[in-house]
Amino acid sequence: MKRDLLILFALLCCALITTYILAKGADPDRIFTSHKRNYDRFTLQSVDTVLFPGRVSIMKAAQGNIYGYVYSKKTIFRYNTNLHQIDSFFTNRILPMEIVTRLEVDTGTHTFYIFGDTGKKIVTYQAGSGKPDSIMYADTAHTYKDISRTTYMITNFDTSKKVAQLKLRNFNAPAQDTTLFEFPRFEDGGLSADGFYTKNTGNQFYIPFYNGGIIRYDKIHNDIRLMHTIDNTPPSNIAVPSGNIYTRSSKSIIVNSTATADDQYLYILSYVLSEDAVASNYRGPAVDVYNIQDGQYEGSFRFPGYQNKPVLQLAKCADTLIAAYENNILLFKLTGK
Repeated sequence: MKRDLLILFALLCCALITTYILAKGADPDRIFTSHKRNYDRFTLQSVDTVLFPGRVSIMKAAQGNIYGYVYSKKTIFRYNTNLHQIDSFFTNRILPMEIVTRLEVDTGTHTFYIFGDTGKKIVTYQAGSGKPDSIMYADTAHTYKDISRTTYMITNFDTSKKVAQLKLRNFNAPAQDTTLFEFPRFEDGGLSADGFYTKNTGNQFYIPFYNGGIIRYDKIHNDIRLMHTIDNTPPSNIAVPSGNIYTRSSKSIIVNSTATADDQYLYILSYVLSEDAVASNYRGPAVDVYNIQDGQYEGSFRFPGYQNKPVLQLAKCADTLIAAYENNILLFKLTGK
């Protein structure tokens, strides 16, 4: 039991470590694919550049606002694209949180879901209220309003089965969480299943860091579907044992680093080197676009370089694609041909 708890602790810690590696702009090793990307389908046009007060490690966009979490300030900042103004949206003064690991926005209710360091502490917040609406924990919830219809995907390591699972978290009754998917089992404490989330109006997506298998949850039809990136990188054991815990292997290779979605497309920032990139000696990442309805690859595009900084986060609002280059937020008009 003690070993299982240590493995679970390592899983949570390594998820944070991976986020830190990406936020520091680490240059990962690369996966190669014989696929030739198509760059004729989409075009980018620069619209605006915004300087945030620090490195943006989490970003969302909704209703004309861009929300960026700056860990060094322990603050979520908000930029209004119409007024061209930036202000503090959520700070430690409202509720002390050591670190924010995930931010979700429900545009229908104007509610923000702010996930704490282990994912076990979740705060709901509405702009202008000046205080949290709810503070939820793994087994209990202190709730000031009805959020029974609000569910989000979370990852969980089942210590009895020793397998990582994707679950649908019921915020009002965590004991009633629904298991949506079980990841391939490796002797790695679940590290191979490490990844991140994004969503659109009717779907939630879980995108692994280390393989090309994307899990799509259709909320309307309560249906799980698998999508695959162009490289089809299979799941593999990316960990090594270290005493009573597992740590991320130095040979593990990041395939997908961040993503965003609108109602038609899923946009994934991929570090996979395709045949055309190898031929032109291009070493940067590309954004691969997939049709959400059928999961098919639609095309790719590349972001322009900016001050030699990596793209850490993506967001999409209407026809505007937003990219966080560390503390610089660049806005692009994205059009399809």
